[in-house]
Amino acid sequence: MVLLSRGAGAYRTTVRRTLDERGFADVPRSGSWLLTALVRAPRTGGELAVLLGTSKQGLSRLSDALVERGYLRRSQDPTDHRRVRFALTPRGRRAAACVSQAVGQVDRTLERRAGREATERARQALAMLFSSADPAEEAPE
Repeated sequence: MVLLSRGAGAYRTTVRRTLDERGFADVPRSGSWLLTALVRAPRTGGELAVLLGTSKQGLSRLSDALVERGYLRRSQDPTDHRRVRFALTPRGRRAAACVSQAVGQVDRTLERRAGREATERARQALAMLFSSADPAEEAPE
């Protein structure tokens, strides 16, 4: 658990530093997750809440801040007007690119230190661990 926490901290620190250095210091702490979730396509608020593992209320607070700061735009879903869709603005795309570059930097450092095969095995192990709905369900007693 300590290793997972330290690993997450390395990503978090590098992402924060990169955003700050490139003029995106006003991205909220969890904002980088939301920005990267929208890189491929716009999504509804419900989709984002599930993807990010947060409540709709938590997503609402975070998205409000990102809309207000010019990173996201909000619109009605064309197929269901009760839903809200979010998309990146040009500023949001630039910030998301910074997040991606920072993650790549940490990934490259890990690969240099551990090697490509060990890094890939670690990714596969983490993917298997976190693909379970509840990792504790499968933990040995």
